[in-house]
Amino acid sequence: MAALIALRPFMVERGHFDCVAPDETVAYEFAKVYHLYNARLGLGDRCTIEFFAGPHTIHGQKTFRFLHKHLNWPQP
Repeated sequence: MAALIALRPFMVERGHFDCVAPDETVAYEFAKVYHLYNARLGLGDRCTIEFFAGPHTIHGQKTFRFLHKHLNWPQP
């Protein structure tokens, strides 16, 4: 599914205590997307993941910086 939005920025937030899937599974699936962006498209700077100590929630630290950079989202 991520290939359908390729070329557009792609960001994942992952709380270590999110019960949706283990960290290793999330990292494995993200690695496939990153390979597409970085190795095949040369756009690795448009694809990132942030792991944080927390549950399934919006962490926002790296994500907000990502939005400001790639979507010209205004700073507060």
